[in-house]
Amino acid sequence: MKMNWDTLLNEKRFKKSSSDKLEFDNRNSFSSDYSRIIFSSSFRRLQDKTQVFPLKRGDFVRTRLTHSLEVSHISSSIGKAIEYKKQLKDDKISSILAVAGLIHDIGNPPFGHFGEFVIQKFFKEFFEKNNLNLSQRQENDLIYFDGNVQTFRILKKLQYLGNEFGYNLTYGTLATIIKYPKNSVEGNKKNSLNIEEKKFGYFLSEDLDYKKINDELGLNNNRHPLTYLLEASDDIAYCVADIEDGIQKKLITLEDIKEQINKYKDRSDEKNLNSLIALEENINKYELENIQIKKSKGNRLYEKIIIQKIKIYLQSQMINNTISTFLENENDILNGIFKRELLDVSSYKEIKNLFKNLAENKIFNSKERVEIDLLGYQVIDTLLNIFVSSALEILDKGKEASIYSKGIYSLISDNYKLIYEEYEMKNAKTKEDKIYNTLKLCTDFISGMTDTFALELYKKLKVY
Repeated sequence: MKMNWDTLLNEKRFKKSSSDKLEFDNRNSFSSDYSRIIFSSSFRRLQDKTQVFPLKRGDFVRTRLTHSLEVSHISSSIGKAIEYKKQLKDDKISSILAVAGLIHDIGNPPFGHFGEFVIQKFFKEFFEKNNLNLSQRQENDLIYFDGNVQTFRILKKLQYLGNEFGYNLTYGTLATIIKYPKNSVEGNKKNSLNIEEKKFGYFLSEDLDYKKINDELGLNNNRHPLTYLLEASDDIAYCVADIEDGIQKKLITLEDIKEQINKYKDRSDEKNLNSLIALEENINKYELENIQIKKSKGNRLYEKIIIQKIKIYLQSQMINNTISTFLENENDILNGIFKRELLDVSSYKEIKNLFKNLAENKIFNSKERVEIDLLGYQVIDTLLNIFVSSALEILDKGKEASIYSKGIYSLISDNYKLIYEEYEMKNAKTKEDKIYNTLKLCTDFISGMTDTFALELYKKLKVY
């Protein structure tokens, strides 16, 4: 069944708002979602979760907070253009995309994507050593832990505001941040040609919540169409921004970029080749325009200026191309048969891949980044070992558990424990459900930490 925009832009919430709308409040419900997020503690914590270089401070270093603001701006701009083209005057699309940009990384653990890897590895080895009789889906939820999935859990449940509804965001907003509308058994097919199956989108603990959203919006277990625009906005924001940070850290040079352009030109189809040639021509133009800066101020300032110009040029071009690609494929998207990223069918696929690969080779494999990742591994792995063993001992022995385990359990944030004790454990029907909930509690707490908090707690607990 074809999706339709009237249903997709549903402003319904899980719980009806308890406050009356004020006389001069002309916001739609999605703009109200934006307000709920931007004043929240979960959003503020993103300022201490660094995008590329965890634990590094400086006025140029992007945090998850600044990245999220950039994504919010880009996605909202794209939404406004879509509304203009479709002659829509209610601002619903741009409002959803603005808030989705803010929240898309809220579930990321400390130390970024490497933190995800450490959590995944910990539970893979944990279940190999311990036969707890959990279902395949319960184990997969943890073995394939993903920040995007944790985002949905935080938004729907973990931000305790007096009930189990979390931020109580609209269905439309929540659906937009679910990139992979599959559970952990159906998804996680890395080699699938269907983008929706490569990872998963919701834990077993939020299974009924997802189903309610899916049914209410008529998604038919497909992505919300705006998810494609959010995903493209994320790529547009970081693929050049990571390179800008790399140049700031002297890990990448303009020559590296030009060398990669020449390599990609040899393998690109015509539409991508034209984009690469245009990029090359613009770089040459920016270099000529700023040659005096190079002579008078040196190469470092010169390269910083050039990469900023490249970023401005490419982001504007990629935004424009994303809009046209979405509109060209809108019918297939609404019919649920479009299964690729928008940028991967655009004329900027190779440029996106070029910058991603350059960041991978020059930044994420750099000595500085590897040292940070090794520290992150020790921090997260150690914390998981301590909290999981203690929480399981309390589950097993109750009041007879050791003083140490009780002390460790007391360190877990009260709001996480409240959701765990008052809602999830009271609904647990089996021993396995209780174990699953307990493991999730530990993961909620540790993945919700900022980089600095995780490191400081690690140092304190290592002393004992």
